[in-house]
Amino acid sequence: MQKLLLHKISIFNSPAFKEVSFEPSAYFNVFSGASGAGKSVLMESILALFGLRECNASKLEAYLELEGVSEEFSDLIDEGEVVLSIIKKEKVSYFLNAQKIPKKKIQELFAPFLKHLATKRGEELSQENLLFILDGYCEFRSSIHQQKLNNYRQSFIQYQKSKKKLEALERETLQIYELKEFVRFEIDKLEALSPKEGEYEELLALKKAISKKEKIAQSIQEVSEILNHSHKISNFLELVGESNSPILESLNELELICEREKEYLAELQESNIDTILNRLEELSSLKHRYGGVKEALEYLENKRQELQKYENIEQDLKEAKNAFKEAKALLSQHTQMLLSSRKEHLEDFNKDLNEILIMLKMPQVKIEILYEILEESLGDFFLSMIFPPNTALKNLSAGEVNRLRLALLLIQNTEVKNQALIILDEIDANLSGEESQGVALILKKLSSNFQIFAISHQPHMPSVATKHFLVQKQVATSGIIELDKAGRIEEIARMISGKDITKEAIDFATRCLKDIE
Repeated sequence: MQKLLLHKISIFNSPAFKEVSFEPSAYFNVFSGASGAGKSVLMESILALFGLRECNASKLEAYLELEGVSEEFSDLIDEGEVVLSIIKKEKVSYFLNAQKIPKKKIQELFAPFLKHLATKRGEELSQENLLFILDGYCEFRSSIHQQKLNNYRQSFIQYQKSKKKLEALERETLQIYELKEFVRFEIDKLEALSPKEGEYEELLALKKAISKKEKIAQSIQEVSEILNHSHKISNFLELVGESNSPILESLNELELICEREKEYLAELQESNIDTILNRLEELSSLKHRYGGVKEALEYLENKRQELQKYENIEQDLKEAKNAFKEAKALLSQHTQMLLSSRKEHLEDFNKDLNEILIMLKMPQVKIEILYEILEESLGDFFLSMIFPPNTALKNLSAGEVNRLRLALLLIQNTEVKNQALIILDEIDANLSGEESQGVALILKKLSSNFQIFAISHQPHMPSVATKHFLVQKQVATSGIIELDKAGRIEEIARMISGKDITKEAIDFATRCLKDIE
């Protein structure tokens, strides 16, 4: 249960009041008085207490009762009796039970408890609030409506997520198409070249050997001629008793080297120098671009992984399309279930709302539910409100809009209690006497569950109010006076006939207040 009840309000050094306090009723409080007395200044002060207006006094203080605070504020304040105050010096400071609180926290704390109906405001007629009211009405009559609403909201959120992911992958796929083609080109080019580590150095050595091939062949020829006389060296060594000399072993080794080099020269003879030079040029370009063959091979591997990632995105895109299709189908299913539940109670909703509108001297309204998928928000359901003869909501007068807002507030109040305090700025302005009387009766009914603060320039609200306060200019300031029955009769008579109060006005006011002690 939520409860916000103001027991006492004090104002110090505001534009209208030097120092004033009053104790409102827990039900219907009406403020009247001559123009310029300070009624609007008073309302601004009340709104400032809850962070809805800038502070217009050096100090504002309210004693209140608070219940049903959200868990997020449980460590901020204890429920029960609370002192809320604002002190304005060099800057404005807010306090709850003498504990300093940021203005934003004050706004968030009291937002669920307040309903401010100003003549130029109309949040109550927003699609979001209209749907909220209708769902509250349906929930009161159906135990499963809330579950259908929750299922719809969850499926819509999933639908949004899947659509967002799909769109992101589609954008990425478009962006990477050219990148993928370029990566493929680079991979194909490197794979066609097929470089190997150490290949460049081997080819350089081969090139160098080819360039020395003729000299080596000439040198082998000369050494071979010497080796042809090696038997003479062997005979000599035997004659001198050195038949086991290492010289002979060296000659044998030299002969083996010559044979090996002859074979190598034969292999070189088969090598194509142009092919080697071309290959060296290709590998040299790799060294120039990547730093070396090893680095080029590492780059190739990275590009292969990059291409695989791009290929995976295509698979992810396919999966995302399937997920989006499934989310859309589930949303469609839950939408139809919610739509059916809302339509089931729509006729009764129209009936009950129109009964209240009759009391407010308003034309009957026909509310229809429209459905259209929107991608940005949960506002894909719309309530169309048509007043005969085919008058659109936007074409209603200010007085009609205000009365419609009251009717919606009342039908919401009969189902679910969501606010605890209503603040009204001259809600009966520009209304006829009959229309003003309807507004007064509706507010009286609302006051059974809401504490109401209202400014009025007509006699009907003061006639049914629980407490009637007169905001009156005094010598150097204004005061707020709680009127007794005689005072109320006199003030209502003044509101009817003006400064020169007539007997007829007194008689009318007396009849209006005949049931008040």
